[in-house]
Amino acid sequence: MVTVASFVLGMAAALAVCLLWRAHAVGLSAAALAVCPPFILSYVVNATPDSVFALILGWGTILFANGCLYAGVAAGIYAVVKVLKKRKR
Repeated sequence: MVTVASFVLGMAAALAVCLLWRAHAVGLSAAALAVCPPFILSYVVNATPDSVFALILGWGTILFANGCLYAGVAAGIYAVVKVLKKRKR
């Protein structure tokens, strides 16, 4: 359940960053990379969009990658907390 929730949170964060970036928010690059590291792909995607399909595929990759990143971090933290709780018993 923890990984599912963090996956959804990661996708929501990436979607928010993508929508803000599309709205031309000023000074978003550094903050966007801190919240959504796969956002670096946006420079490649928007440099040469050959078709709408390429654009959708690129942004979908960013959303999915950030979701996986958040889920992986949450799973790692969950495993560490679980091990530390066992040691205290």
